[in-house]
Amino acid sequence: MAGTDRSHAHFERARRVIPGGIQSNYRKSESHVPVYISHGRGARLFDLDGNEYIDYSLSYGPSILGHSNEHLRASIVRQAEKMYSNEVNALEQAAAEKIVAHVPCAELVRFACSGTEANYNALRIARAYTGRNMVVRFNGHYNGCLDQLIGGIVDDPQNPVPVHGERETDAFSQMGNTAGRAAHAFHDSYMIEWNDLDALSALLSRFGDDIAAVCMEPVMVNFNGCLPEPGYLEGVRELCTRYGVVLVFDEVLTGFRMGLGGAQGALGVIPDVATFAKAIGGGFPVSVFCGKREIMDVVTRAEVIAAGSYNGHPLAMAAVIATIEELEREAGAAFTRINALGNALADGLRDKFDRHGVPLILQGFPAAWTIAYSDRGRIINHRDSLAQGDTWAKGLVFSRLMNSRNVIVQARFCTSAAHTEQDVEETLRRADKAIAAFTAEAR
Repeated sequence: MAGTDRSHAHFERARRVIPGGIQSNYRKSESHVPVYISHGRGARLFDLDGNEYIDYSLSYGPSILGHSNEHLRASIVRQAEKMYSNEVNALEQAAAEKIVAHVPCAELVRFACSGTEANYNALRIARAYTGRNMVVRFNGHYNGCLDQLIGGIVDDPQNPVPVHGERETDAFSQMGNTAGRAAHAFHDSYMIEWNDLDALSALLSRFGDDIAAVCMEPVMVNFNGCLPEPGYLEGVRELCTRYGVVLVFDEVLTGFRMGLGGAQGALGVIPDVATFAKAIGGGFPVSVFCGKREIMDVVTRAEVIAAGSYNGHPLAMAAVIATIEELEREAGAAFTRINALGNALADGLRDKFDRHGVPLILQGFPAAWTIAYSDRGRIINHRDSLAQGDTWAKGLVFSRLMNSRNVIVQARFCTSAAHTEQDVEETLRRADKAIAAFTAEAR
């Protein structure tokens, strides 16, 4: 990486007024020095020192159109010139209609500002609708940073209520472990392994009458990129229907990356409620919780409080509409491009790793690949990844080596509509050198 003197200088200033000098931290050390970005264009970012980066983080996922997309930018500017105070506005209706038109489960739609907010609203709705309390979540899934949703470990698989703590060889438990968690935070949830239908069936047969919701990523995008095993999502859908449990899909990362219908549209399994964020606003802070009318009507009747001063903010609504318009254009040509380039990148990385004799698992879908290291061919859930030596932690090493070569990635490669064949070719050349360094470190 070229010089970053100006970033270092700004970081020294930031540390005086911002904890750690950064706005979001997942176990970054106190010595972590971020690169300060000045602007973005297409799939490239530029820092204060003039360094140029190929970006596959895309702000952890939201910038599906790339940076400074012309249509999105123009829509925001037009709206800012008219109104940006958060009063009820016609854009809310237009944006919600766009969501309903594309997302299979969406009959009623509410907006919020973050994925975390969308998920806690979805679970509140599920509890109100069912009159039950417990929630089932999954080891290795990330559903936001609320006390009751992040981290935890299970000591007793027969009674899988998570407890506060972490394990030395488990990066997921470490990243989700936080001081200051409320003592009772985990009392209202179970945490089991994903892609294990027997585990969910056994849990529901014992405690189904007390379970309000099953909340999951329909593809395990955040850790190891695990796809659902054949029949798994269909089995989950059937079990939730049988026991009267609300099935919640957390589509914060799959939403719009697997198509405008999200994973539910791509995979053909329809939840009762779903949450979206990240890519739906092309980079703006906006999220969605939506679902079947019968369930969402607990909000209609004001039985459930679903509030937020910035919900439906006109700039965010303009961003949602503009992003969907771009993704709709030319019968979804953006997705054709994203998928083609994502597959080319994945195939190229597999080839590079194979040439260096490094076992690689690259899992996920074309718009979001996650790197892991194993010679077993695939990983199906978090338990499986730990049995192979915490493959996620090794993925972070390669990410660091790519970042040092001006390719921004956080163990996951996200492609955008703005990436080009040249970006992929250049990335693969830099990856070749990063893999060589990785093999040297591993010796």
